[in-house]
Amino acid sequence: MSANTNKAPTSIFDDQGANDLKERQRLEELQRQAKVQKVKLDKRLNKQKILMGAFLGQILAAKGDDEKMIQDYFAMNFPDFLTRTSDKHLFKSMIESLGGDMSLEEEVDPFVAKAKENNQEATDQSISVENSKAINNQQPSFNTATNHGEQDSLLDDNSYSAYENNQDLRG
Repeated sequence: MSANTNKAPTSIFDDQGANDLKERQRLEELQRQAKVQKVKLDKRLNKQKILMGAFLGQILAAKGDDEKMIQDYFAMNFPDFLTRTSDKHLFKSMIESLGGDMSLEEEVDPFVAKAKENNQEATDQSISVENSKAINNQQPSFNTATNHGEQDSLLDDNSYSAYENNQDLRG
């Protein structure tokens, strides 16, 4: 009996730290499972949207009386569904080929504007390079032995950051 009397009394509060840890671990596991299920659901919904879009694309490309009704409905109502100007420009040719109107008036297609901007930047860089070549051709030539180290640093891809203020030398 003396063995029983030496034991400290145990209460439900003695293991509270262990219980809290178990509850946190269980909660984290449930949150992880919920995230996995959400990812699966999102993938499933995306696949449904892709397949429905592919089906609608086939209907819009088909020739027939049944398809004509769907094509007319699509051409009339789809432009109102689109809210972004870039999306409207994306579908503009399709809607117009079906006899619909996107009502974009004089708005510039953002895709075309970006392409023109990139083309202008490339043209500006080309002109800048040509001008620098013309200037280099007019300058007197240096002794290749004394200028060799400087040419090597200009050819080194890692050295361009030393010349960050010079637009012609940027990579």
